[in-house]
Amino acid sequence: MLRPSERWFWTYCNKKDRLLLDISDKAQFCSPFAQSQLIQQPQKQPLSMAEAQAFWQIDESLQQLDLPAAVRLELCLTALCAPFVQQQAHKSWYFQQGQQYEPAQFDVVTMRGLSSQYALVLSTDTECANCLLLGEITTLAGKVLPRLQIIRVLANRISSLKTTVSYRQIA
Repeated sequence: MLRPSERWFWTYCNKKDRLLLDISDKAQFCSPFAQSQLIQQPQKQPLSMAEAQAFWQIDESLQQLDLPAAVRLELCLTALCAPFVQQQAHKSWYFQQGQQYEPAQFDVVTMRGLSSQYALVLSTDTECANCLLLGEITTLAGKVLPRLQIIRVLANRISSLKTTVSYRQIA
């Protein structure tokens, strides 16, 4: 797994129409977010200490899903893009009500439409949560929302992730 560095820079590429994270001279993360989805287009904006800390918190949360390291890395970096992305309107009506649950930042949760899918809580306020879909989901209306889309829903539309912690993780 890569380690966040002060040498990483956010930038927007007109040619690719994507928000990018320059990791080194030879490596670059190309986000799924185009100019039309962004609130700003950074140019050589260094990765902050808060973003580096968030990277490790997100990675720790995602480890409970037992994903390959490359997938976890992609999800971590995509989640870090959230502050650059325009906030969306509610999509709560697309999902079933969940259990009584107060989500916290970087919780892995479950959302249910016609199918179920995991999501990562990126931020919360009093009644809502902004979530990154970790996979494709079919909504109650039959619409398919793609993997890596950031959506805003009422907190009552998400459920906590029920996982069993193996003994090796708690020892």
